[in-house]
Amino acid sequence: METGVYDGFERWTMAPVRTPGLLKMTRPPIMVFITVAITGLATVACGEVEPAVGSFTVSGTVTDVRKAGLAIPGATIRLESETTTSMVTDSLGRFRFADVPGGKVRFIVSAPPGYRHPVPIELTADSDITVDLTLAHTGIPPFSGTVWVTPDILGPEDPSSFGSVTHTGRGMREIFDRRADAWITVNAYLFDVRFGERTVEWQFNPEFGSEEATRAEIDVFAPAIGRLPAALLSNLQEVEVNAGEGLFGGNPYNGSILIHTEDSSTRLAIDEGFLEEVLMHEAAHASLDMEHRDAPAWLVAQQADGVAISGYAEEFPGREDVAESILPYFAVRYKPERLSASLLWLMTMTTPNRWDYFDEQELDMSPYGLQSGVVLVAPQTVALPVRGDVGRFEGPPIPPRREGR
Repeated sequence: METGVYDGFERWTMAPVRTPGLLKMTRPPIMVFITVAITGLATVACGEVEPAVGSFTVSGTVTDVRKAGLAIPGATIRLESETTTSMVTDSLGRFRFADVPGGKVRFIVSAPPGYRHPVPIELTADSDITVDLTLAHTGIPPFSGTVWVTPDILGPEDPSSFGSVTHTGRGMREIFDRRADAWITVNAYLFDVRFGERTVEWQFNPEFGSEEATRAEIDVFAPAIGRLPAALLSNLQEVEVNAGEGLFGGNPYNGSILIHTEDSSTRLAIDEGFLEEVLMHEAAHASLDMEHRDAPAWLVAQQADGVAISGYAEEFPGREDVAESILPYFAVRYKPERLSASLLWLMTMTTPNRWDYFDEQELDMSPYGLQSGVVLVAPQTVALPVRGDVGRFEGPPIPPRREGR
């Protein structure tokens, strides 16, 4: 049996293997010869078939070509014969039409958001057939950025490892200041802040003017940092805090998070409930980048997915992909109940190989537990990219510190 392969660019080739757009038709136990031609539609003619009396069954599966066995639930299959019948693939990507009148049938797949729509198929059959389709992703990131997509992934209702605060006095520290776009040496206000068993030094620009003013800022930001899963705190060594305007930053070289308390993006994150989401992104830079962003298996996963979760990650794959991906991964695996059906679908189905990579790392996401048995519901229409404009929240990468602490 030969199979016709449509490559998405109005070209047809004959190939014996499964590729994007593959139509595989089998009709055991009778030998079936399939030919394919293009006349605006894909016309499939079955020859050497002894016509059966009455009706037949059309069944099959719809899967993602990028990962073996990855079912696509929610794909709409429309069958046009003497009447028109539609159904949606189940959680395993399966469909089945029974009692289809023998003769000419038109077969149309409406792909869920993110997938290419294959060309319609016309076939003639009088006996049961199987039609297995593998769909290719469009390659369009669903989000412009992941930080501002939803404020509901983590929030005040979640536990925080934030514990004791000890003022340790003043000391000379080199901290990064976005206003100067440089490392500056200051006589900082210093605090040791406990997150579970971890102690993180907080270094405040002396412009705050007093111990009381700096301590008040800890009460704003430290509970949110404490809500992050353990893996995101694993390399957090310090938090550098300035007043004035300046964007957040996460620095893998010294395991730090940078905060400017008076920036409009900082106020937006606090006022609109996005502070945990922003800090998870920055903590990923501090704790995950060094180990994962250039890991061979991560690079393989990027290639296999063929698309990034966001335009920001697509623009800076070596710098931002891990930080942009960890937030939706955490949401899908640990807090799926806090996502809308559309967000759960897009986050789950866009980068499945990256999610496999994170799964294989067995990251410590305590105190949160892995969720299972999540049911995906494909939204009917989604305009891509959806909300998640990176806007203002993070500045350019912070260079390594010049010398010493």
